[in-house]
Amino acid sequence: MARKRVERTADILIDAVSRLGLPPRSVDLEGLRAFLELPEFGGYVEDARVARALRAMAGQRAFAERGAASVAKAVPGLKAVVANDHSLTWTIRVTIPLLDDGRMELRLETVPDGTAAEILDGMAERNDPAWRLDELRAAVKAVSAQVARALRKPVDRLREQVLGDLHEVGADAGTYIEHMDRSLRSRQFRLGPNLARSLSDTLIPVRRRAKVVAREDSRLRRLRDQVGFGAYIEKFTAARRLNRRIVFHMGPTNSGKTYAALAALTAAATGTYLAPLRLLALENYETLLERGLQAGMVTGEEVLSVDRPTHTSRTIETADLMRPVDVAVIDEIQMLSDPDRGWAWTNALFGIPAKTVIVCGSDDALSALRRAAEAANESLEVVTFERKTPLVLLDEPVPLEMVEPGDAVVAFSRRAVHENREVLVARGHSVATIYGALSPEVRRAEAARFRTGEANVLVTTDAIGMGLNLGPLKRIVFSAVRKWDGTGERALTNSEIRQIAGRAGRFGHQEVGYVAATDETGIEPIRTALGGAPTAPAIDTRFFVRPDLIAINSVAQEMQTDSLREVLTHFARATFYAGSPFQPSALEEILEVARVVDRARLPIQEKFAFSVCPIDRRDEVSMGLLERWTQARAAGVAVPALRANLGGQLDYQERSVKLASAYLWLSRRFPETFDDVAAIRDMRARSNGVIERHLRETATRKAERRSRRAVGGR
Repeated sequence: MARKRVERTADILIDAVSRLGLPPRSVDLEGLRAFLELPEFGGYVEDARVARALRAMAGQRAFAERGAASVAKAVPGLKAVVANDHSLTWTIRVTIPLLDDGRMELRLETVPDGTAAEILDGMAERNDPAWRLDELRAAVKAVSAQVARALRKPVDRLREQVLGDLHEVGADAGTYIEHMDRSLRSRQFRLGPNLARSLSDTLIPVRRRAKVVAREDSRLRRLRDQVGFGAYIEKFTAARRLNRRIVFHMGPTNSGKTYAALAALTAAATGTYLAPLRLLALENYETLLERGLQAGMVTGEEVLSVDRPTHTSRTIETADLMRPVDVAVIDEIQMLSDPDRGWAWTNALFGIPAKTVIVCGSDDALSALRRAAEAANESLEVVTFERKTPLVLLDEPVPLEMVEPGDAVVAFSRRAVHENREVLVARGHSVATIYGALSPEVRRAEAARFRTGEANVLVTTDAIGMGLNLGPLKRIVFSAVRKWDGTGERALTNSEIRQIAGRAGRFGHQEVGYVAATDETGIEPIRTALGGAPTAPAIDTRFFVRPDLIAINSVAQEMQTDSLREVLTHFARATFYAGSPFQPSALEEILEVARVVDRARLPIQEKFAFSVCPIDRRDEVSMGLLERWTQARAAGVAVPALRANLGGQLDYQERSVKLASAYLWLSRRFPETFDDVAAIRDMRARSNGVIERHLRETATRKAERRSRRAVGGR
């Protein structure tokens, strides 16, 4: 006897929603099923109950988007985190002073229960942030008092230890207190059965370091501050006046950390989003516009703006370090450790003038953020995000011949990407291609081809790790686990593997993300990384910095020179002394560019602008062109737009696009010299078009030729 087919609950809900006059696509069916507590198959529910559930869900969503922030603002110590699905997580922060003058506070975090939890649930159900608000304040206050009583003995013990340290350091007690105060502000302890031991274990090295700092020779400490941390941090006067609050949204790819940060940015009266890529700045500029905000966009080569925008989306190198805003979001904060571009994250982290600075990234950045918060005498809150969908490593290799639609094959060089592409096209796949040498416009177009199904397989480098919407990507296949980093070949770090692998199984598109390697040797490093193993700590933990124009002019005046190379060399010796918390960002490359631009008779500030122009410093043709541009500027003549040969090879077109972008970057600094902007934009668009046509046409051409040969041979 045939078994009767059991109907999916999702289909039953689709029918019910349709009868209520709603388009099924407008309803979160999985969320509705969970709200109604229905099984996955065979659940039955009346239309009236579905209607009531939809109204309740809408109210809870409205409360999560607007009411929760109001409640958190009205109740001291209460904090709300809104997830992608509009669910709320509440925490209560308890502060316990260690000294009578209010300095050196312990900050603890616990979850509401009892009366507080009941009231918060009731507020969400009613979408009423004022419901029993006074009772909620009293309940949260009671929780704080209860926590303080429970921790009285370990806190008294810690207080005695601190008082003993103060007696030991004597006259330098003020320095000890300042260091401990900064350290405690950057740490938040979660209430639990092992908290007392955690307090002791965590603060032993902090107290030890505070005593060492306090005992340092005062004159030597002041000298180091003048050329090190102190002077650098204090130069950001707009940021220092705000007593900023730094919040770290810490989590892996696909965990909703940036989504939550953008929600906070949208809710603020003024704000800025700082992106690692021009592509990501553009996407979030469009998001801000879609949300009805007065938004603008600034990158190194273009400005898109309404009159007096309240919110801006920027590439991080263009961060406005003078105009105060309510909220700033710094994305991909782990880029602090990047030798070439890390200086921009250092500048933004210490210098963005925002009341609340939300930084988003992986847990690899936590230690650096703690050091930065302590140095700037600012608080650091850590909000942990978990991945929304599971990530599963396949135990068996997936060679290129077994790649399936929906896969992305990752390599780590342009050559390897094209080799993989050739193999996959020959196997009959339509392939989208993404790698670093492609412009943001082409990368976005190729991602769209994969997202819409025009291409069924993606071949890419780690360029997919940031800023691309890859929708249906279900599996990442590593064709290598080593990469060339500019100086030598090395193994991928665990953080890099997690960042790339995490793009598989995007929440809302796939229920599970899969990760694989093309051969056996790649499986174990991926397993280690996905198992949560931290990236090996860097031998050099100094922050990358680059001199700004003020520093360049000061050193030039002191040395009585117009040689940019001499100034940069002197700056490196004076600032990056042994024990300095800073290190130069790609200084060798900048010194080589400085040697080239020094040949032109230009003011040193103009030489500096040319030296940091985004040009390929390893390409002789590009460097030769940069030298001709500096000579034209010195001679006072305009530089015409480049004339690209649209019949040139792919690498020629890629170089043309990069040079056009460099021209546009310089046109914003020297508009009277680089004045052929419309023509250069047209040239770049045409070269991008040639690249995109080449990628489209060769994505299937070989497979089609092979198919025709097979038919003809029959």
